Amino acid sequence: MSLVACEKLDQTPSTPTTVTMPTPPDGWAIHNGTGINLKIKVPDGWDTYNTESGIVLSEHMGTAETGGVLEGLLVYVFVPHSEAFELPHWNGNNLAWAMLKRVVSDRDYVGNALASEPQAFDWDGNEAAYYLLNNRDGTLTMLLAVELSSTHELIVCHMSMPEADGQRIRPLLPDLLGSLTINGGQMRADALQRLPNPLNFPADDTTEF
Repeated sequence: MSLVACEKLDQTPSTPTTVTMPTPPDGWAIHNGTGINLKIKVPDGWDTYNTESGIVLSEHMGTAETGGVLEGLLVYVFVPHSEAFELPHWNGNNLAWAMLKRVVSDRDYVGNALASEPQAFDWDGNEAAYYLLNNRDGTLTMLLAVELSSTHELIVCHMSMPEADGQRIRPLLPDLLGSLTINGGQMRADALQRLPNPLNFPADDTTEF
């Protein structure tokens, strides 16, 4: 399986130097280059840019002076190219969960990072799942996937942050993703409010949170 969009699911998108855009005038970032229309509210003071597959929201854009080190939260919402990966055997259960289970079981994707078991949940009538990743490099990742009930296509939300910001992601999650609109339908934030609080990222004996 080659589960990729522009980047593998477990990787942070690289920051381009030529397409960075300030917050759009109406506060919404839009992407419609994949056959699925995505729209999401840009938090005040954040930057945004588009990739071939989706939308990136950045709390603090890295600079040359900081060597591109991740500062604050980085959110990437994208559509994996259907021709770029083979779906796991699907028996009618949660496809998003099955896909993430496949990813965390494959070291080609997670490398030496510590990954939690994927957790399934229902997101506004759509099957969804997420896992938490300790990248062992001072950064953490939450990766959430949702299968559209109408088309069985997957949308992925990749959220990265420095370790120091790990406990911020759960309180911010409903606001960050509660505005996500897919093909004109806005996803309700209720299910995100019911996720565990705090989110417990995996840790080893040398990592503390």
